[in-house]
Amino acid sequence: MIDAIIVDDEEHCVERLERLLTTHCSGKVRLLGSYSSAAAAEAGFKALKPRLIFLDIQLRDKTGFDLLRTINPENCSVVFTTGFGEYAITAFRFSAVDYLLKPIDKDELIASVEKAINSASAREASRKYEILLHNLDESRNSKKICLPSSNGFEFVDIDKVMRCQSNGNYTIFFLSTGEKIMVARTLKEFDGLLSPYGFFRVHHSHLVNLAYIKRYNKGNGGYVVLLDNSEIEVSSRRKEAFLARVIAK
Repeated sequence: MIDAIIVDDEEHCVERLERLLTTHCSGKVRLLGSYSSAAAAEAGFKALKPRLIFLDIQLRDKTGFDLLRTINPENCSVVFTTGFGEYAITAFRFSAVDYLLKPIDKDELIASVEKAINSASAREASRKYEILLHNLDESRNSKKICLPSSNGFEFVDIDKVMRCQSNGNYTIFFLSTGEKIMVARTLKEFDGLLSPYGFFRVHHSHLVNLAYIKRYNKGNGGYVVLLDNSEIEVSSRRKEAFLARVIAK
């Protein structure tokens, strides 16, 4: 059983979440209370010490991120709730932080509760929230990405990622330091996540950071040579879009 609180300033959203928890998670979640403001939630968190917070992003007086900075939940899992499909979602995905879109789906809620119950170490959770706040800081020039590895999580500056290579249902990250990280996610997931940040999928199996391209050699599709002298094939069907992207860059 995990103790939880809800932080949301919309009463109907609180009521819906309470019903879902009662109906589908009654044996796993003990709801300690709900709060509609950041100040009340901060006091409740300190008094009750819950292990799980369902945290709305946009509160009446502050944002959920403001509250996160204040309480620093080292031994607590946070599940963000939001009605905005695009708002901060990229930051969540970069940081591997859990979130639920409103109206909350019962199956997704059950999955989030299971993750919280079986969450990784407090240190890793705290580091994820730190990375989330780092990525939300618009003054930062670089973003970090949380990569689940066989040993836990690796937190990497994306500008140090030279390329990503598909390996079935896994993706291998090649860093400028020479390090390689195997991640149990498909390249397609990282294509959508990293493409807006200077990456291009030159081949079905390869996603490259354009900043690390040293030269392009012509051919049917041709191939690129990166700064570490690795040669990556460019597929013929992606060649035109790739050249347009490089020239535009």
